[in-house]
Amino acid sequence: MKHSKIRLISLIIMLVFLLSGVITTLALDSDFGKVEVQTVSIPANDIQLSALLYKPKSARASSPAAGVVLAHGISGSKEMMSSIGLELARRGFVSLCLDLYGHGKSQGAVEDGRRDPSFGVYSAIQYLKSKSFVNNSALGLIGHSLGAGAARAASFQDPQINALVLIAGGLGDVANGQQYGSLNSTYPRNLLVVVGKYDSLFELNTLTSQVLPAIFGTHEEVTQGVLYGNFSSKTARKFVVPLTTHLFEPLDSVVVSESVDWMEKAIGVGESGEGNANAGFFYPQREGSIAIALIGLIGITFLSFFPIGEFVQAKLQKNRKESEKTLFGSGRLYSAWAVVNLTMFIPMFAIGSLVAFPPLVFGSSVAWWMLGSGLIGLLILSKFSKRFLGKRIAIRQKLAGLFTKEGLILAVVSFLILFSITIVLAVFFNFGFRIISPILRDISSMNRAIVFPLFFPFFLPYFVAESMFLHELTQWTPSEQGNWNGLRDYFTTIFAKIAPFMFLLFLQYSVKIAFGIWLLPSFAGFLLEFLWLIVPIFLIACSFSWWFYRRTGNALSSAVFNALLMSWIASVVFPF
Repeated sequence: MKHSKIRLISLIIMLVFLLSGVITTLALDSDFGKVEVQTVSIPANDIQLSALLYKPKSARASSPAAGVVLAHGISGSKEMMSSIGLELARRGFVSLCLDLYGHGKSQGAVEDGRRDPSFGVYSAIQYLKSKSFVNNSALGLIGHSLGAGAARAASFQDPQINALVLIAGGLGDVANGQQYGSLNSTYPRNLLVVVGKYDSLFELNTLTSQVLPAIFGTHEEVTQGVLYGNFSSKTARKFVVPLTTHLFEPLDSVVVSESVDWMEKAIGVGESGEGNANAGFFYPQREGSIAIALIGLIGITFLSFFPIGEFVQAKLQKNRKESEKTLFGSGRLYSAWAVVNLTMFIPMFAIGSLVAFPPLVFGSSVAWWMLGSGLIGLLILSKFSKRFLGKRIAIRQKLAGLFTKEGLILAVVSFLILFSITIVLAVFFNFGFRIISPILRDISSMNRAIVFPLFFPFFLPYFVAESMFLHELTQWTPSEQGNWNGLRDYFTTIFAKIAPFMFLLFLQYSVKIAFGIWLLPSFAGFLLEFLWLIVPIFLIACSFSWWFYRRTGNALSSAVFNALLMSWIASVVFPF
């Protein structure tokens, strides 16, 4: 009875977290009712694109507002640009955050960008022009990374674009060709260039001394933060270097502030005249509210174990031999798993780029990395378990003993609860969970539904191996060890899982800060930035695996659950 009461109270608390997070997010995202937010569909060369439209209620046919289209990077989606989109709308702009070809909920594939280098941005501009509440003489574009090149191509196609913000993209060889136009002191109109100081894809000295001077109409090295040209002649230019990395640029407060300020000065807010220069920012609180809702969702999924476990009669393992757990063995196992993950990262990412299956950009690389790590990890346990644990483990027999019908049902039903709650919130409230990028969202197309199960056999070996390294061979079985010891095991497991990745990121940026060079430069450094997205997902997955193992003493449930979770995330995050 006591445990039932505690679980009920915990469930109520998690529901409060979930509902309060969702309600607060929706309120902030609409500026408490002052901005209308909706997902719209835009036709582009026989491809339907998805976009997030922020429309201030002040924008009407009688008083049209300035319009801005925002385009994300290669691994992003429209939600990643909504920080800038929201703040523009709060200041009177109509903003349209677009899913580029093959990204998010848009149809098509990245390859479609070969015939339309604007990746649908030009079509998005035409969509805004068709709306009576948009001032066609006050249009701007903001693009990040791949989206910056797309925005530049769209601005070359449409002479009515009066302001362009290129965030870490649209410069150099990746945006070379007649379809992009030739950058100079008058084209494009009113150009803001933003590159993070710790963006490994760009060399700042090269930009300021070689690339930008001719574009900024000067023979000298371009100075950061200085305005070149002027807005009255539409030749304004500015170069800004915020203290951020490539992935975080669209969320950086300096980037958001400079982008909004640039649009206000270059195209104004239109005839609606409802701009609010002192509005402050809502998007950080919005992202915090999403995090609170995510905690509630995870908590509810945790608590769903109890009724499901009772229904399938999942039994806790009561007797576990002490010889299978030694502090020395645990440290070795943790270290071995960390080394496997880190050493396989770059090589398997390269293999994934060559073997594009499952057929998602970067998704195949993540899949092959995790499959390779999982198989190598299981091989190490099979061949070298005596070195780690002091005795040889019959790994095949041990794995065979993990697979039980009850464990499988527990994992699948728990996942379906998590999935169902997310789908309901997405369909009825247009709400999605994200950490930087949307990680839990509805599956928007048949193609993504087909890709979902293709990832599962890649991820299952990884999480089976991880459960062996972090739980099955290193932890006491659950409830007999007490809550405090359980929490100690939880934090130890989390540290063992994410510390190696965080250490690698620390090395990458500390070497740059201290010596001015990258440990992994250029594209390799860009790939390393995926860890900022992967680490929070791994933290969530590791929390689930700890919880399931603590409750069942069996590694199967967590491995199946996490393989389903990771397959879902991969199928909705990465582009075709």
